[in-house]
Amino acid sequence: MVTDNDLQNQSQSQKLLDQHSNFDRILDITHNPFPDKQVVLNIRPCLTNNFERYYDPQPGHVFFPIWLWMYSLRNPQWWDVLCFDAGTKKSKEVMCLNNRRRSHRTQLWAELNSLGIINRIIYSFVGPEDNALSYAYHYPMLWRGELEDQQRNDVGVGHEVYNQCAVNIVTETSTDVSYVSEKICKAFVAQQIPVVVGCVGVNKFLQDIGLDMFEDVVPWRTWDNEADQLTRVVKIAQFVDAWIRGRTILNDYHSLLPRIEKNKQYFHSEAFRNKIMGQMQVFTL
Repeated sequence: MVTDNDLQNQSQSQKLLDQHSNFDRILDITHNPFPDKQVVLNIRPCLTNNFERYYDPQPGHVFFPIWLWMYSLRNPQWWDVLCFDAGTKKSKEVMCLNNRRRSHRTQLWAELNSLGIINRIIYSFVGPEDNALSYAYHYPMLWRGELEDQQRNDVGVGHEVYNQCAVNIVTETSTDVSYVSEKICKAFVAQQIPVVVGCVGVNKFLQDIGLDMFEDVVPWRTWDNEADQLTRVVKIAQFVDAWIRGRTILNDYHSLLPRIEKNKQYFHSEAFRNKIMGQMQVFTL
């Protein structure tokens, strides 16, 4: 098994592979948003988390959405213990957690600051990306009692904010690769309304695999196909601003609660896993 962690130096990885005669190999690039087209290692089959392959299967490539599968099964994988549940007695409106520096996270943080609503969101933000513009806005923004640690992986939903917050602004790992990480999964298992800051088409994909994206409340179609990242972020920020100032979020959550609960039930179901794991049947003995 060769994974995306072995692709930092593909020429070196290829040399190591050439030294061994066993060609019963699988390339797994599901863990991180690594662009399929940048993989030069000639290993097939290739497991990919790129949801473009869900719509357009390619010979030798197998769509494996590892994070959706893992969270659906409540499978902790590499961690000893993970929490996969949060309640529906939400008392606060919006959360947005950012423990890694990314350009879209910097843009969203700056835009919400400029709109004057960031203090009305439970927000964590370590700081702008290294090559970002100079900003006068305050950072880092940490939870009460939180220590800055950019190596921390908060992969479960055990923190109190998941029980408290009705809406989760999900700032995905990548906005330029068609990729779904554990960050999106958290909103579904924590019974929240997701507002996704991710790649083009991510909301449509999640809807196509049967998840309710609440488009009657969250107008994601107005930005989901927007190619320019900054424009996409601005549209999302403007919607969040209007929603917060409208003071309807908790009422909207309670009116949507039957659908939110149904979303979680479906997310953990065999029917959902059958929907997303169809291409993995090639490995069935």
